[in-house]
Amino acid sequence: MEIARAERHQYEPGAAHRALSAWRETVYGRGASWIIYPSWYDDCPCCQSPWGGDHRETLEAFCLALPRRAARELRAVLAPLDARFLARTLNDPYAPPGDPWWRRRLETA
Repeated sequence: MEIARAERHQYEPGAAHRALSAWRETVYGRGASWIIYPSWYDDCPCCQSPWGGDHRETLEAFCLALPRRAARELRAVLAPLDARFLARTLNDPYAPPGDPWWRRRLETA
């Protein structure tokens, strides 16, 4: 209910579900190789979401916009995905230090 309210005010209906599904796909959908190199650019510009296509950033915005309890529940869902992402990606030593942690991982060119 809280997510639906935040969607109405900041995004569009279903935005949180789409962002979570896309984040899950990023974390699990890279095949059998151990190290994944995330690409933050969608292949199809017409399919990019209106908030820029960075699904983890969208989820973080939801965590900040939700009441404390709802944010805690969303973070509990994100925690295993984030842990897997961190375990399967490499730190980018040249990433700007002010970027969010998920942006400070190596990307494909």
